[in-house]
Amino acid sequence: MQDNPVLVCLLVFACVFVPYLLADSLANLPRIAADSVPGKSLLPDALRRLFPLAVWGADAFGNRLVALRPARAETIRRQLLLANLPLTPAMVMGGQAALVAAGVLAALLLFALSGNARAALWLGALFAFCGWFFPPTALESRAENRRREIIRGLPFAIDLIGSAMHAGLDFNAAVRYYVGIGLKTPVAEEFGLMLREAELGKSRVEALQSMADRVQTPVFTSFVDAVAHGIEVGASLVGTMKMQGEDMRRARFHLAEEKAARAPSLMILPMAIFIMPAVFVIVFVPVFLRFKASRGG
Repeated sequence: MQDNPVLVCLLVFACVFVPYLLADSLANLPRIAADSVPGKSLLPDALRRLFPLAVWGADAFGNRLVALRPARAETIRRQLLLANLPLTPAMVMGGQAALVAAGVLAALLLFALSGNARAALWLGALFAFCGWFFPPTALESRAENRRREIIRGLPFAIDLIGSAMHAGLDFNAAVRYYVGIGLKTPVAEEFGLMLREAELGKSRVEALQSMADRVQTPVFTSFVDAVAHGIEVGASLVGTMKMQGEDMRRARFHLAEEKAARAPSLMILPMAIFIMPAVFVIVFVPVFLRFKASRGG
């Protein structure tokens, strides 16, 4: 590295000027705290502390990436709705780019301090890989887990709301009764948000459609369509709720069947790593000992 003065000058410039630009950008971060964001309690603790950095990443990289990849931004927006996180696609995509940039900066610093190009390359590749794939993977996992919790909790919610309506309450009052029980579940959160939207002026069908857009579950979309049709033709919603509750129980049963069908394939790796070596030891060690004893005799 000492034989190439141009490379030395470039590294010195990168290791001095780039951290200066980063420090200047961080010093001018928007003074936005997670406490000022609607739905702040829904953010994980780590993300609540890093929220100003997420805003900075959206301003520095995210908005440009959203303009370049609108289809990907729409997918992230739908996943954020399902995960119930008060973030924007620009924040997620900006966070990816910021982590990749941090990996490149760390690789430059390591190369400048040690001169080890291979270690710097591996460090930069590791940061870039984790930074680019971890945020969307974590978001997709959170959204899918919340979808499964909603599918599991919908039958009980629909049955309870239908029972309350059978006792004489209207739909909104029955939903308010269910939310007032105090269950800390995603279904209760979504129905509570639906009630707030209805109180702000949306019709019952519009609030349910908005909830269906957030939940993104076919069985709940069919439930909303059935309720909207019942309201349109003037049919009793109690029977509709009963039939939809049965459909949701079947959907939950099918989900359990799918998870049970995946269990054998998920067990292949633990069996190959932990169980099969133990079986081989139990079976072949006595044979080996007898063979060794017979040769010694």
